[in-house]
Order: sequence, then C-alpha cells, then structure tokens
Amino acid sequence: MKKFTIEEFVLEEFDQPKKEIDNEQTKQKELKNEPSNQTTPDIDKIYQKAFSEGYEKSKTEITNTFEQQIANLKNEYELKLSSINAVLQKSIQAFDNKLNELKNTIGQIEKDIVNISIDIAQKIIEKEIQNPDTIKNLIKKSLSFAKSEKLKIKLNLDQAKQIENEFENIQIIGDPALAMGSIIIEEDSNIIDASINTKLEELKRSLINES
Repeated sequence: MKKFTIEEFVLEEFDQPKKEIDNEQTKQKELKNEPSNQTTPDIDKIYQKAFSEGYEKSKTEITNTFEQQIANLKNEYELKLSSINAVLQKSIQAFDNKLNELKNTIGQIEKDIVNISIDIAQKIIEKEIQNPDTIKNLIKKSLSFAKSEKLKIKLNLDQAKQIENEFENIQIIGDPALAMGSIIIEEDSNIIDASINTKLEELKRSLINES
C-alpha cells in the first residue's frame, strides 16, 4: 500500500472533485459529439400531410353539402312540377268541358236554325202549292219514281178538283183528310209519298244529322 505524506494526501483529496467534474464535462462533450440515432422531423412533409388531409376532408364536406343541396333542389323542382302538372291537367279538363259545352250549344243552335229554316220554307211552300201549276209540276217529278203504268194519285180534295183532268190514264182521287200539298202515288205493289211535308221532314232530318 502506497503511503502519502500529509501534503500529498491533502492534494489528493482536493483534486478528486475536480477530476470528477472534468470527467463529467468530458462525457458531456463526448455525448454532444456522438452522432444521434433520432432523425430530425421533416417540416415540409408534415405540412404536406396536414394540407392533404385537410383538402380531402374539405372536399368531402363540400361534396356532401352540394349533393344535399342538389337533392333538395330536385325535390323542390319535382314538387313544383307535380303541382304545375295538376294545375295543367285541371285547366285542360276545364277547357275540354267548355269546348264540349260550346259544341253542344253550337249543335243546338244549328238545330234551331234548321227548324226555323224548315218552318220558313214550309210557310213559303204552303203559299206556292195553292197554285195548281205547282202541284202539277210536283206530280210530274214524283211520277219518275213510279214503275207501273197503272197509277192512282191521292191529293187534298180541293187540289184534286183543280187538276183532275190534267193527267191521262192516271186516276186522281181527292181525300178530305189529306193536307194541302199531300201527294200519295199508289201503284200495284208500291206507295210513293211525295207530299211536301214529308219532303221537308226528310230534309230536316238530313240537315240535323249533318250538323
């Protein structure tokens, strides 16, 4: 064992803390000089990642918002369209009803016109048939429909007397029950009603059916 003098012992005791301090400082320097295994964070990459995540989130939120707005607009449009269609159908139905009413009114007016025209014609003819020549002309036209040469013609009694000798081989018969202008032609198997009133009724029906 080494023996120290008093001076050496004192120096050794006071030098020990200094050595420890120096050793600690040396270690700290060595630690600072040693290469670190931890990588320094890349700020650009962190920023890029945060931006990408924020962009995708914002894009998704905006897309969802627009899709909802579009769906709302579509529903609103469909409701308005449905309402417009209902109003349109109602208007079309009302128009059809008015059109049918107008057609019925026009049809009735046409019938009234026909009736009035026939009444006027009948009054004019009633005056005309009082002329014996008018009756003779009507009979001549009616004979064109007869098929037999043996004929009988029934007339109003007064008119029969006016023309009883005008037609050869034709028997003229006066019938007090017949109205003025009545002309009934009888042959073997056929009867021709050439009366004025009958012709007017046929004309009336024809005009009404055409209207």
